[in-house]
Amino acid sequence: MGDDSESMESGHGVVELPFTGDGRIRGDEDRSPETFAFPVIKIEEFQEPSDDTPSKSRRRSPRRSGRGTNAVSSGSSGGGSVTRRRRSSSRASSKNLKSSTDISPASMIFRNLLILEDDLRSQARGQQLLKWQFTIFLSVLMGIAAYAFCELYFSQRNIRGLFKVFLQFIIIFILVTVILFHLSGEYKRTIVIPRKFFTSTNKGIRQFNIKLVKVKSSVSDQIVDIFRWLCRTVANWNIFLMNRILPKGLIGQSALHRFWALVAIRSQPRIGAVDVKLVMNPRAFSAEVREGWEIYRDEFWAREGARRRKVVNELSPKRS
Repeated sequence: MGDDSESMESGHGVVELPFTGDGRIRGDEDRSPETFAFPVIKIEEFQEPSDDTPSKSRRRSPRRSGRGTNAVSSGSSGGGSVTRRRRSSSRASSKNLKSSTDISPASMIFRNLLILEDDLRSQARGQQLLKWQFTIFLSVLMGIAAYAFCELYFSQRNIRGLFKVFLQFIIIFILVTVILFHLSGEYKRTIVIPRKFFTSTNKGIRQFNIKLVKVKSSVSDQIVDIFRWLCRTVANWNIFLMNRILPKGLIGQSALHRFWALVAIRSQPRIGAVDVKLVMNPRAFSAEVREGWEIYRDEFWAREGARRRKVVNELSPKRS
């Protein structure tokens, strides 16, 4: 190419530019340079604000944006404080809830043992009562049969007539009753099984390393228990008769009815590990765990006894 043109190389080849050496357009050399001066453009006016630019370069005038920024900042700070307070309150409530509902594993185990012990105690009392009832029943039958047999065959009197037939009928009736009692399985259910209650129960709970044992009561405690039972029975019978005889309007106003009700409440049986209790196996549990179980049980029944005494004091008539 000549001297009066400029060329520019690119990736596809050589591109020829329509400019002369002094910067004018080719063919317009006669015109003045002022008419074809290129306009000067400030790039800063059309430059868009990028994200990489600092925040100071994008500040606005304080007069226009001062109030808006203050409102936004106050609103954002207020909203943030509210959310922080809500979060803190929710965290505090959750912590309080966890602290109130969290129970140590030892306390949970002791509570379950206490429930199991109370259930086994009620079962043992029921089985013992069932055993005594049918033992007394069979003893009475055998006593009547022995009396009739002695009167018939070992008495010096000469028994004849209707009385002799009656005694023979009694002996046959009792003998048939006892045979049917054995054949029906009632003897095993009411006498044999209650006697083996502790043995069968300990076989079932052996896998938990605990054992159900009897608690030996002293003679004085047994006498007190018998006296409580007599007072409670008499009070219940008197309350039953007064409810049948007296009209309903006079029952609540009767001082005698309140007295027997108070006697029935105060003569309740003893509570706690007074007849049976659960004992931990010393091979599986340490001495501290066994001692903790004993303390937990004693404290629970002490609180229960205090609660019952409070109920009795509230039901007792107040003296003016």
